[in-house]
Amino acid sequence: MRRHAALLLLAVTAAACSGQDASSPSGRVGVVVGTSPQRGPSDAWVTIVEFGDFQCPYCGAEAPVLTQVLAANPADVRLVYKHFTLSQHVYAPGAAIAAECAADQGKFWEMYDQLYAHQDQLDPAHLPALATAAGVSDITTWQACLGTPAPAARVAADMAVVAQLNLPGTPTLVINGDEYFGAFSYDQLAPIVAAALRKAEQSGIPRADYYAKAVLGQ
Repeated sequence: MRRHAALLLLAVTAAACSGQDASSPSGRVGVVVGTSPQRGPSDAWVTIVEFGDFQCPYCGAEAPVLTQVLAANPADVRLVYKHFTLSQHVYAPGAAIAAECAADQGKFWEMYDQLYAHQDQLDPAHLPALATAAGVSDITTWQACLGTPAPAARVAADMAVVAQLNLPGTPTLVINGDEYFGAFSYDQLAPIVAAALRKAEQSGIPRADYYAKAVLGQ
């Protein structure tokens, strides 16, 4: 794995929510998408895997930037979300489970948007209102889901990936295998995505096979 000196990375034991400039990649990793929520075409040339914490303010600031990137590249970029709940954020695990239960009703991304837009309302008392605003139609089923093992297991599986990759904190973005830690503005992120897109298009690998072959090495 190649490492770059542009960022002062924190040890995994001190994982943090950080807004430090992330203009250069901090490593090269392959992240299996699996069944994680995806926004954008599955055969996109560029895959952004976001490791996020719904209580991290820098993740909250990054969410609209990522939405803007997707809107600018609707056919070529997809966003994949994996949970990275930090121990210092007491409401993050519950928010992650709430999002997973919304996903069971096809409303993960709507809940994602609500959670990041209302980070001051992540306590259990406010989550049902956010689920309703996200368009979750069966709130009774959603509430029952919160205490079941399945959504917690999906969050735990993402956390196992975080530990395996030794990620430093949130937000971490992995863009076609290049790992970036910290917050981005749109003006910072757009050229990185554009460069990844050019590289993919010029690779000679079929679009539908690019991520598996070029990023995961399958």
